[in-house]
Amino acid sequence: MNESVNVTRRVALKASAAGACAIALGGGMVLAREADAREPLPASDSTKSQYGFLTALSRCSGCGRCVEACREGNALPDDVPDRRKVSSFQRDRGRTFFISTSCMHCAEPSCMSVCPAGAIYKDENGLVRVNDDRCIGCKYCYQACPYEVPHYSSVAMDKCDACQKAGVKVGEEDPYCVRACKFGALKFGPIEELLAVTNGAAEPIAKPNGPSCLVLGTE
Repeated sequence: MNESVNVTRRVALKASAAGACAIALGGGMVLAREADAREPLPASDSTKSQYGFLTALSRCSGCGRCVEACREGNALPDDVPDRRKVSSFQRDRGRTFFISTSCMHCAEPSCMSVCPAGAIYKDENGLVRVNDDRCIGCKYCYQACPYEVPHYSSVAMDKCDACQKAGVKVGEEDPYCVRACKFGALKFGPIEELLAVTNGAAEPIAKPNGPSCLVLGTE
């Protein structure tokens, strides 16, 4: 792709702020996790294969079916923000393109680094998940995320988990957003496989934190 997709102008700035926040909270995080005697969450180094999403810009119509399917499939209450969003942007020639994004399931998630309760973790598929019972609603993860992903329900921080809490089994079924796309613009799977099907033409959507979201350009 000849042109990178700028998800937000504040990406680089927020990524730097995330690092500073992690350092500032470091001591408190250690104490919080050492004091927590509950069942430990899976370790981030237990990842077997990094799963993520691929969006083909030339195929995305901006219809929003993926957003609706995500809400319906995960039974999100009305007071919980969408987990997925469709954004538009223009290239130099003036043509408008659309891109569907959710949590980036980063290789190095700053949300996990700054969480003082140890509520955020990466599972064996590399997906960033939240333990509702541990979340204390401090919103540090929102402040740290360069992609402005975390939102909050009355229970805990809420974000994409590839529909796992809704019963979808990673590697066996596609998330609801992918199933809803009628144009084949959205795919989900191991990053190496997504790169293979595009002959290496797909690129990460941005740089901060190593997002597991690939974009296939129009040229």
